[in-house]
Amino acid sequence: MGNSSADSVSKLKRLDEKLTALDYQQKVLFLILLALAVYGTFIVADFFFVGGWINSTFGPNPDLDIYRERAQAILDGKILYKDIDLESPPLINYLFVPPQAFGGSDWMYQIWFSVFPLLTGLFMYLTMRKWDEKHAFYAAILSVLCPYAVVDATFGIQDEPIVAFFYLIPVIVFLAGYARTSAVVGTVAAWVKMLQGLIFPNLLIKMKNNKERLLGIVIGILVSLLIIGPFMIASGEGIIDLFHYYFLTEGDNASGGMSLINLLIRGGVDIPSSAGIIITVAVLLLSYFIAYRYKLDIWRSAMLTTVLFLCAYPMIRLGYFIIPFTFFSLWAVKDKNVFFKLIIMYVLLFIGQGIEAEGIPFLASVDGWLISFVFVLAGLLVMLDITRTCLKAKCLLDIPIDTSN
Repeated sequence: MGNSSADSVSKLKRLDEKLTALDYQQKVLFLILLALAVYGTFIVADFFFVGGWINSTFGPNPDLDIYRERAQAILDGKILYKDIDLESPPLINYLFVPPQAFGGSDWMYQIWFSVFPLLTGLFMYLTMRKWDEKHAFYAAILSVLCPYAVVDATFGIQDEPIVAFFYLIPVIVFLAGYARTSAVVGTVAAWVKMLQGLIFPNLLIKMKNNKERLLGIVIGILVSLLIIGPFMIASGEGIIDLFHYYFLTEGDNASGGMSLINLLIRGGVDIPSSAGIIITVAVLLLSYFIAYRYKLDIWRSAMLTTVLFLCAYPMIRLGYFIIPFTFFSLWAVKDKNVFFKLIIMYVLLFIGQGIEAEGIPFLASVDGWLISFVFVLAGLLVMLDITRTCLKAKCLLDIPIDTSN
């Protein structure tokens, strides 16, 4: 046992030495090859081995047909919100066009969705290497290997890897030193998915003065008008559904997925949609206050806002946790406790999601909501504990910039 452990440590040390010795271009190539190997393996496994079992056990993916319908409508020249009903922001639908233009098969969408975790890792490495070449590279590797992203891009065929990329890219651009550009990118990202709008205040808080903040707000308004204005003119009242959906005004109990509020509602607890809105707004304001009061850097600031939002918002799904996982990766590459807690967090939330979606037959009972609630709550508590550690501990962004790169 002792020799086996020593051998494992020795192998890891040699691997570390080999990876560290790679030059800049080789590390970029390594990330690309890593993504090809991991995501390619999952796509092949889905196509030849497990895809049929997944469809027969859980049913065909309902979202994939929606992606196809919307992308094909764009390719056919139809007007979003007028000729086709939808509640999502406009830009995400255009991001479904490339795989649909190449045939729209399952594996084409899987390949397309798999590109975005790679892009996230590459942008992280390219931006953060000036602080710490080694740990920026390892954080990028973790980002590429994020289990939520791997499963959603391949077996799940969900768009969350795209959502996560556009959520994180404004923060990465800000870290690169382009505050005004981050406001532009952040606004565009918000019209990919409204979720991205959560961290726009974080960007404003970290701008150097009120003049820059005012300019950031003006940028946000102008870019928003340029994006959404043509759709409002072309579709008329059809676009109202978009705002109904995201502000939880559809029905008395607007909730969904594995959120704690939705699970309580499924258990018979009467929680009006207004309560979900109030709780969500309150925790967001709290996160902005903490970020401002304690002068958190943009990475920690956005991380805190994201974590508190996921704990409170009444409509969440497992893929959203790609985002905090990526934030936490900067600490996980140096702290094994954070790394193992990330694994525990994933297992707990995965089980909770599986029970909520009745994907685990022997647990699909009248009390399934309660079992799911316990697992999701435990996963969220682990996430909050990781957040507490990350807010206090140093990461690569806390060291002097390496000007040699």
